[in-house]
Amino acid sequence: MSRSTRAADRELGRTRRRASLAVLLARADRLLPAEADQLRAMVDAEITDGDRARRTAGGYTAAVRRLHARIEAAETAIVEAEQRTAVAEQALSERGHLALAPVQTCRACGAGYDLGQQCSTCAYRAAAAGQAPARHPGLDRLLDHVAAHLDAEAQQ
Repeated sequence: MSRSTRAADRELGRTRRRASLAVLLARADRLLPAEADQLRAMVDAEITDGDRARRTAGGYTAAVRRLHARIEAAETAIVEAEQRTAVAEQALSERGHLALAPVQTCRACGAGYDLGQQCSTCAYRAAAAGQAPARHPGLDRLLDHVAAHLDAEAQQ
């Protein structure tokens, strides 16, 4: 049974219970013992449905908050990485002796790739395996080294 079918069935059940509840409440002063039991069962069912809906909504709200925090953290990390990359690129363009060879060797698989690009062999293998491509080992170390070098020169 699909989610929409189950939701429609639950809604139909709630509508029927509410209609019966309205009739019973209108006759509350003349209820038979069996009708009082039925009223109690329907009220309990409504309370249970309401509690379940509130728990579900609370869980969704908490999940949305967690995902929002993760997205913000990811965006912050992207901005930081872009800034570090810009600093490193600026340093490399200003200093010829820090320039890297235009073709690099991937430390993960040994294939050659163009400077500033992702290793296509690793990317292909990751895509074939249904995974996100891994970052090249040493990229963060290189960026940190260049930034530290620039900081040391700026302090001199």
